[in-house]
Amino acid sequence: MQRQPAYRRYRRRRRNSHYGVLAALVLVIIIAIPVAFQISKGISGAVFGGDQNQLVYQMGNSRAFQDDKTVELGSAPYRNASGVALVPLDSLCENLGLVLSWNNDGTAATLAYKNNTAHIQVGSAMLTFNDQNQTLSAAPELKNGLTFVPVTDVCRAFSWQVGEVGPEQGDLVIVSQSKKELDAQKLDGITAQALKALGPSTKQVSAGSILMRTDSDMLVADGLNKRMSEEQGKRGSAAIEQDGTRYVPLKAAMASLGGTALFDGKEEWTVTYNGIDATIRTDGKVKVNGERTKGGEISVYQDGESGKFYVSAQLFAVLTGKYYTDLGEGTYAFTDMPLEGYDSQKAYLNTMTGGLAEAISEDIPDADVYIALTFDDGPTGVKDGYPNGMTATLLDGLKERGAHATFFMCGYRIKDFNSHCSRYLAEGHELGNHTMNHPMQMLTALSEAEIREEVESNSRLIEQYCGARPTVMRPVGGAYDDRVKAVMKELGLPIINWDVDTLDWKTKTDPESVKQNILDQAQDGAIILMHDLYDGTIEGVLAAIDELQSRTDKTYAFVTVSELAAVKGISLEPGKVYTSIEG
Repeated sequence: MQRQPAYRRYRRRRRNSHYGVLAALVLVIIIAIPVAFQISKGISGAVFGGDQNQLVYQMGNSRAFQDDKTVELGSAPYRNASGVALVPLDSLCENLGLVLSWNNDGTAATLAYKNNTAHIQVGSAMLTFNDQNQTLSAAPELKNGLTFVPVTDVCRAFSWQVGEVGPEQGDLVIVSQSKKELDAQKLDGITAQALKALGPSTKQVSAGSILMRTDSDMLVADGLNKRMSEEQGKRGSAAIEQDGTRYVPLKAAMASLGGTALFDGKEEWTVTYNGIDATIRTDGKVKVNGERTKGGEISVYQDGESGKFYVSAQLFAVLTGKYYTDLGEGTYAFTDMPLEGYDSQKAYLNTMTGGLAEAISEDIPDADVYIALTFDDGPTGVKDGYPNGMTATLLDGLKERGAHATFFMCGYRIKDFNSHCSRYLAEGHELGNHTMNHPMQMLTALSEAEIREEVESNSRLIEQYCGARPTVMRPVGGAYDDRVKAVMKELGLPIINWDVDTLDWKTKTDPESVKQNILDQAQDGAIILMHDLYDGTIEGVLAAIDELQSRTDKTYAFVTVSELAAVKGISLEPGKVYTSIEG
């Protein structure tokens, strides 16, 4: 047999050698991939505790942090009055691999993980784990259709690691299914990454925040409602919107926050707040700590009539060293950290803006004493001596004196006496609901459905004849209980009772008695009970107004209940009972 040349044998050996190298490389890659993966997991485990599942909750946040990303929880975890963290059970099981099953009525649940089971009951502070009873730090609670459980107790029952970070540092609960301890170094690393994804805690975001609302002369600072007034005790200045830009009243806002804004009388304001010094010219040129500040959103506005000077919300953020965030529906915030992308934090701040009532109407004069006049059981039509109607005559007298009042009307009377109804709102009065039929057994004797129908049907009737729904209500006889309050909260109506009773329902035709009762108890913040049913009431209240307005030691203003609340910086809450409003 003929032998091949040596160079061909060499080429074949070299080719075989290449195949061997290629095979070796493939083998190395096959081995290296899982090794690299394990190394990567090991590096991750230095922070997260190995390849076990780990979940980070933040109280008040409807998102959690897991595996380098956020997950939706459906509802935000919270702390109860004792500070125990409770989280939605469904999402806890879903994200940590627990098998969840419920009993027939959905009040008891079984949690299974590998060979372990736990049983819990809504309202019971007892957990049964593998047939052994354990006491929970808080009983599971049903809230908004979801069951919330004490996360630390449940997870530790399964021998998982749990760590907590306080509200000032982020308000987190960290759960790890690893057996390795969550030491301080791991907690710090997890906290840093989680806060980047979840944002600050509610305590962190509310500390130092300033909240405002367009058309309100109030602001919220450090959780407190304050009136934006250039001088204490004077009328406030409202935040406004002009040509699509939101503006803040510079001097009034700074005064309410403890800063200063001084005008040189020519063209420049000097502003000092919390270590920041700025100058603002009326032409819009701004310097902050000596540096020129400009931009499309940095602007000023001066009202031609009042002479008040305003700065844009974005410029106000610069002057206070904060970040501006639009919270929607006319509300906005100035915070120590940016909130873009942190929807739960924005929603939380929005819950704090309820006290930002609209600014006091310019129709309400400055006064030493503000009194709310209220009339029940009307309206009343033509009677002897009142050819145009009794309630219409009362409206004439109030208009002559520049006085406003709140009328708590009964629907069955509106049906008979309604020719004057368009005057209430047009002349500055407030619409109140006093039930459809004035049930003498009181609302407290009715079922919830009957309470709701008495009030809601009357609200619809008032809207039909008066052009708007009532904003407040008064129960018959002032009687209420928890059911009445709950229904009024549902219907959006504050409950307004009184602290001054003129007893006109007893005297009826005695104007002097009504007048004297008002004069004797005409205190700032008083809510005075009367009825636009009696001759004595109409004459007596108008005479009392005349005498009080003629006094020189104090000035008096007669206002609606909601105007009185606005003057006192109080936002009336549905379902809450008010007898006077003193601020």
